[in-house]
This record gives sequence, C-alpha cells and structure tokens, in this order.
Amino acid sequence: MRLIPLSTALAAMLAAGAAQAEMPPIDAAELAVWQSAYAEIKAMSPKWAVQGGDAFHASAAAGVPVVYLDVRTPEEREKGVVAGALQVSLTELATEAGIAALPDSKTTIMAVYCKSGHRSALAIPLLHRLGYVNATSMQGGYEGWVEAGYPVE
Repeated sequence: MRLIPLSTALAAMLAAGAAQAEMPPIDAAELAVWQSAYAEIKAMSPKWAVQGGDAFHASAAAGVPVVYLDVRTPEEREKGVVAGALQVSLTELATEAGIAALPDSKTTIMAVYCKSGHRSALAIPLLHRLGYVNATSMQGGYEGWVEAGYPVE
C-alpha cells in the first residue's frame, strides 16, 4: 500500500469536494491548522505525552493534584468514570463549552483518558495548543484504570 502525503490527499479532496454541492471548500487557514495538528500527532513521542495510570494514581495518592479528563462519549461514561473526572467528549473538546470546562490553570497536571488510549492521544495536541503543558494521555485508558482496581464512580 502506497501512502501519499497529507497535503496531497487534502488537495485532492478539496478539488473533488469543491465540485460537490454538499461539501464546502476548506479555506487555507483551516487547512493550515489541521496540517499543524497532524504534524504534532505524527511527531508525538510516547515519553512526551503518554503515562500509565499507575503513575497518575501514585501521584494523586502522594498529594499531587491530578485532574482526570474523560474524553469518551456520554454513553461510554454511563458505565463509570474515574472518580472526580471532568467529562468532555473528544468531539466537544474544541468547542466553547468544552474549553470552558477545562481547569483555569494551564499548568494543571491532567490525565486524559478514553476507553483504551486512542482518543486521549488525539486530544493531547489540542490541549497543548491551548496551553495545557502538563496534559498527558493515560496509557490503557479507562479499561486499564478499572483493571488496576483504582476508584471509579
């Protein structure tokens, strides 16, 4: 399977999309934001933005304030959440309401989690762009947290 650069793929989609009435063209500024976010995700190092639930649990137990951010869907959260977690779906994270739900302090240690770790990893570049320098994806997500026997609501 041959991979093509994102810019080439987006240019092709834009050209095709402009011809379709139901798909408005993407402007250059919006495209630049998405390209930048994509580059950040590709460059993400596990040492930089992923940490196991054990480390967060140990930090919180030692008195270090940790904010847990659940980016799963409301339906997934009905099965339980990490005790005291903020709840903002990944799709709502870049909205005014989603941003308003985040901590005021940009230096807050934030353990971001989803079901298993994929969506939380996608949330990290956005949170870092918003200035949350200590936002980290919780490896294993909610499933790993539950398996470890840590507190849930």
